[in-house]
Amino acid sequence: MQELALQSYHDFDGALFRTEAGWSVPAGYGSVDAEERVARTRAGMIDLSDRAKIALTGSERVPFLDGLVTPDLKVLTPGTSAYALLLNEKSRVLGDLRVYVFPDSLVLDIEAAQKDSVLRILEKARVSDDVEFHDMGMAGHIEVLGPNADTRIAAVLGVEVRGLSRDSFLTVTSGRLSTYAGRVQSTGTISYTIWSPNSSLYDEWEKFSRAGVSPIGRDALELLRIETGIPRFGSEMDENTLALEVAPESALSFTKGCYVGQEIVARGTYVGQVRRKLLGLRVDGDLAPVHGDRVSNDGREVGFVTSAAWSPSLGRVVALAILRLDAVSPQATLFIDRGGWALRARLSPLPFL
Repeated sequence: MQELALQSYHDFDGALFRTEAGWSVPAGYGSVDAEERVARTRAGMIDLSDRAKIALTGSERVPFLDGLVTPDLKVLTPGTSAYALLLNEKSRVLGDLRVYVFPDSLVLDIEAAQKDSVLRILEKARVSDDVEFHDMGMAGHIEVLGPNADTRIAAVLGVEVRGLSRDSFLTVTSGRLSTYAGRVQSTGTISYTIWSPNSSLYDEWEKFSRAGVSPIGRDALELLRIETGIPRFGSEMDENTLALEVAPESALSFTKGCYVGQEIVARGTYVGQVRRKLLGLRVDGDLAPVHGDRVSNDGREVGFVTSAAWSPSLGRVVALAILRLDAVSPQATLFIDRGGWALRARLSPLPFL
């Protein structure tokens, strides 16, 4: 079991831990409700240092990766990033990641559980391309989110991030260490990711804590994600899911040309062959369904739940589900089979908040 470099801080703050992809990570620090409220009203921070960082170098790194992922990397400039999906030839989702663009390299930011599978995809695709892969090893990674996040980052890092556009980042240099701070959209609130190769960001975490930024666990992060309707690999998407069923529109390029799975994406877009979509459900009662629970309409199965949680901000259970578009409507009362309990639900626009 691997421990995060900031383990002692999490212990001091009373974190409860769980295991994810061989890592011991903070599930929470007490109240999920309180942590969600911090993220929506002030500023919170999450330790994501279990995420892997893979550097791609070589003269053909951009065309090589561009042929594997869904966004157009050719138009990106140093100091920008992009959320991307990896697909198979049938446009089914094999993984997701974020690509950071530097003058001489690309850096892939990957969930720990996906690291090995993503590396296998890259190795399989490389034939004679001038591209090399390098595991950057331990990299401190903190996400700071909330309406006060930008002022707290300015106080701690000494840089102004308020003017950063979405998916752009800047470099903060201190001696031989470089730290990267970028604006992302991982939840429905203002979010900045801060990461640094070969650094635990131990000092930065302590300074954020002194500046009144509260720690947030993975349970609260998951709740924020669900409330925003953002899909996650392993929950909303996997090798059984078509990209067009779940992918954020910003993650797909319809103009860059050929990439793995592009033909099916184009056909589904222009011919309209997508029969299922990721939709939101407001669920009656206080019992949350779980991944895989079947959804029915008038006795006929129409899809399944991918993620769900009790939302304290809404005072009800909300769920994400992949549903057949021709079998549901905003007026219909749907039923979710939760282990023999029939939970009533209705469609809801996304994001919930």
